[in-house]
Amino acid sequence: MMGYTSKRPGKRKRSVPTRTIGVLLSVNELHNRFMTMVLENIHHDMMELRYHVMVLIDPMNSANDAAHLSTFRPIIDEYIEGMILLSATTDSFMVQELQRLGVPVVCSVRSVDDSKVDVVESDNIYGGAEIMRHLYELGHRRIGLVMGPENASTSRDRAKGALNYLREKGIPVEDTPVMWNAFTYEAGYSCAIQMLELADPVTAIMAAGDTIALGVLEAARTKNLDVPEQLSVVGFDNIPLSGSRLISLTTINSSAKEMSRVTCRRMVDRIRTGALTPPTRDVMPVQLVRRDTSSSPGQS
Repeated sequence: MMGYTSKRPGKRKRSVPTRTIGVLLSVNELHNRFMTMVLENIHHDMMELRYHVMVLIDPMNSANDAAHLSTFRPIIDEYIEGMILLSATTDSFMVQELQRLGVPVVCSVRSVDDSKVDVVESDNIYGGAEIMRHLYELGHRRIGLVMGPENASTSRDRAKGALNYLREKGIPVEDTPVMWNAFTYEAGYSCAIQMLELADPVTAIMAAGDTIALGVLEAARTKNLDVPEQLSVVGFDNIPLSGSRLISLTTINSSAKEMSRVTCRRMVDRIRTGALTPPTRDVMPVQLVRRDTSSSPGQS
């Protein structure tokens, strides 16, 4: 429960539509540039659809954070016509709770396990496999994975695609170091430092997001390792900074603009149809963008 007792139990009733959509974003994701890009596009797209956007920021990633939700319950009851969840965890209780309250829900960027809800996400498993295919074909065999939270579907599925590809190539899972942390520059830096100090150091690192990859690049600089001659680095998301001349990061292109467009359309459709139509799952295509941070081992 959200810890707030409504004066009007059951589905919310309003005299007039508010045309206001809530976007729920964990405070931890403010450092994740791809998330903020999606948020910016959602604001723009919803305005074009004549909806207002209200951003709710809180560390709502588990049932332990339920107390925080009581603050938002009056807003949800009185103003919100639908909710877009940008940073739901795989074990989040939020979807079921919001649906119980009669709130139309769309999960964007990340998905939730065992929930009947509209989902819009990148093809994360394929993207993870594409990164491994790229690095494997360059000649890398000792490849590390620096991921975000283990209970984020983006981290889990990107790692799954990568590890499945390596397994098919005869590289056992135990030979591939995997570190779970957060989608932040600081997490990328600290995890990469640890990975580069292993007795059997990696020759390439796959980062679960470009923001993480930027931290990995800084770790390589700290260790005086040349990128890509001594360490190849590949990210995921293709944020604008990644394509700059200064960074030129090899990465997976995942369109924040397209993800927002589909998310907003699904949100409006769900508001109109309620529970009358089955949940949808939109998987956005991704592709590898090869730049200057990846090459064969020992070859610039």
